[in-house]
Amino acid sequence: MNGKFSEGLIRSILKKLAAHGQYAEAFAEETERLIAVYENGKPDRLENVLESGISFRLIEGGKTFFGYTTDLDEKTITDTADALIYSVKNGERDIAFGKNINVRNYITQSRLSAADKIEIVSAMDRAASVDEKIIQKTSMYSEVLRNTRIINSLGDDISQSLNYITAYTVATASDGKTMQTAYIPVGGAFGAEEARELDFCGIAEEAGNLAMQNLAARNAPAGMMPVVLGSKAGGTMVHEAVGHGLEADLACNGMSVYAGRLVEKVASELISVVDNGTLEGKRGSYAYDDEGLASAENVLIENGVLKSYMYDRLYAMKEGKAPTGNGRRESFRYRPLVRMTNTYIKPGSSKPEDIISSVQKGLYVASMGGGQVNTVTGDFVFEVTEGYLIENGQVGEPVRNATLTGNGPEVMAMIDMVGSDLGFGMGTCGKDGQGVPVTDAQPTLRIPEITVGGR
Repeated sequence: MNGKFSEGLIRSILKKLAAHGQYAEAFAEETERLIAVYENGKPDRLENVLESGISFRLIEGGKTFFGYTTDLDEKTITDTADALIYSVKNGERDIAFGKNINVRNYITQSRLSAADKIEIVSAMDRAASVDEKIIQKTSMYSEVLRNTRIINSLGDDISQSLNYITAYTVATASDGKTMQTAYIPVGGAFGAEEARELDFCGIAEEAGNLAMQNLAARNAPAGMMPVVLGSKAGGTMVHEAVGHGLEADLACNGMSVYAGRLVEKVASELISVVDNGTLEGKRGSYAYDDEGLASAENVLIENGVLKSYMYDRLYAMKEGKAPTGNGRRESFRYRPLVRMTNTYIKPGSSKPEDIISSVQKGLYVASMGGGQVNTVTGDFVFEVTEGYLIENGQVGEPVRNATLTGNGPEVMAMIDMVGSDLGFGMGTCGKDGQGVPVTDAQPTLRIPEITVGGR
């Protein structure tokens, strides 16, 4: 496997593991991370991290038993598997050996050269300097080349190579009394050819301009009001307030407001939610998940009706369902979990400009940042990172420090206009201490009434 150890050894280990459970798996990975960072007009770091290892997993009696090693000699691999079998027999879980990461200077396995990376981030740094009030700038470019191979007791043997490219600029503006920070990212799962087409300086300039705009803006008004979520908001709400609640490990354990609600109406009939790992070039896309199952287009909510949850192998076995290709892990060091890929609300029939003009007085949300969601109740609070007042059906002056507070299912049920556009956002989704790359998206949406927090 990957030429580092005997394939016969791995298969013999799997045979031995399979004698103690319903499903056994070996997951080998070699990942190279190459990162260039510029900060305040100076190079901050250029680094290369190489990491490789193998993990074994056994599913038995509705439980997962898991172990991994970064030492790829035959004895350590065998000891890891033997310790895993011992843990199964004794009801224990999770073992690990040889926790080491090899960090070294830049080497020439990148899709772009070191000089290319430095030029990109230095140009981004210059582009973010839109005003002397920009007091802090950080620009980052990274490539993550991830090679994986999965062999399991079902006879599958699947190899996959994914290259993730990510760039962002964080810019902070200050007038001596107040500071405002803006963050704009770009990227996806593709190679150097596509990367060269990205407008790196454009996002850096946008970050600087947004920080300056928010610095000059007045505070948002507070209260109940109509809100239009622009497609540029990128689906943060559907990912956080809806998507997590449709992951089977939460839904099937009563940790989701959507638990036990299959085939029920859970949203406006205008709302259809899809999780689709097959979209080309998106950050959440792949051919196979981290359990060796093909990615798929999974319809979760259709015309307001809850159709399906997302499943990995474990919860598909527990619930007697077919897995949906949503078993993902940060690396070989982690067991797979049910995770989203590219999650979005499907476009509707309304023109975005008609949605805006239908609101006499309210808030237009162009982009959203972080927030908090209680998956059990569906309650959420989100930060608005770019917002504008709507007055007489027109997008007006910018406002800052706005938040949206509501309940996911209630908001999804209230939405009464869905745009014909679709805007994508990207990020890294955290769950149970693991982070995986994802994309979310939405059309322009009208919420007739929601609580807006301001100052």
